[in-house]
Amino acid sequence: MRKLPSLNAMRAFEAAARHVSFTKAADELFVTHAAVSRHVRDLEEWLGIKLFNRTGRGVNLTKAGEKYVTQLSLAFDRLAKATSDLMQDAQEGDLSVSVEEAFASRWLVPHLGWFTSAHRDIEISIDPEDALVNFRSSSANLAIRYGLGDWPGVDVELLVRTKIFPVCSPELLNGRVLRSASELKEFTLLHEESKQWWTHWLRAEGITDEVSAKGPMFQGHLALEAAEAGQGFALGDQVLTAEALRDGSLIKPLPGFRLQGAYYLVTPQDMEDTATVRAFRVWLHVEMAKTEKWFSESSFS
Repeated sequence: MRKLPSLNAMRAFEAAARHVSFTKAADELFVTHAAVSRHVRDLEEWLGIKLFNRTGRGVNLTKAGEKYVTQLSLAFDRLAKATSDLMQDAQEGDLSVSVEEAFASRWLVPHLGWFTSAHRDIEISIDPEDALVNFRSSSANLAIRYGLGDWPGVDVELLVRTKIFPVCSPELLNGRVLRSASELKEFTLLHEESKQWWTHWLRAEGITDEVSAKGPMFQGHLALEAAEAGQGFALGDQVLTAEALRDGSLIKPLPGFRLQGAYYLVTPQDMEDTATVRAFRVWLHVEMAKTEKWFSESSFS
């Protein structure tokens, strides 16, 4: 640990030394003359060194005080510049995020207000696109994708592993309690782009009949919206269904889940982060951790 006296005491001394006046230092720091005098005296006691000669007509620096204020002024100037540079860097540059439509609609957009309110000077653009972005021809700074994370030519960073489970509207069951996945054959299954998702999930549950072939097919997140409308069961994960489970428009009637795939933050290979990208990355991890924590601590998990 650095052995340092009180920062307030050092600030008071540095201002008083620059002005050679406790009164002017008090005006600069918006404190009283007595407060500056007390801080300087505390600093001298901490150091065991006299920094000012006090006379009836005011104060003047001792040799030790002159030497000390030179170094302190340089240090405070460097702190001020570092802070200014950081704030300026953080405010520069737009942020373009390429993100799958389902993730954008059902998770990112509902949560994005927290980021924009904290970073009002960052102009963010959300591009809903399911295909893996080509960073060479796109203006996107980063992307969020679902999969195995094995895409070539990009850097990937795990956001969250997905937990897959069936969901439906509470009205569909009308109070009925499901005791096993085999009972799903009595309901319409809502498929997302391909029937393989339900087929894989049912096989993992030991169900191999033709139940998975039944039901309409939707693109993107529309299967979840159809489930909310009471049209049948859709497969969801803890990210895309979090808000609907929270507000009760969807329920998870069967216990447990199956781990499958993950959401990743995707960036150009060997890209040097800007302050804007770093701010979004930090926010994204924090917000996703909140969703994961809520799901793990709820009755749904």
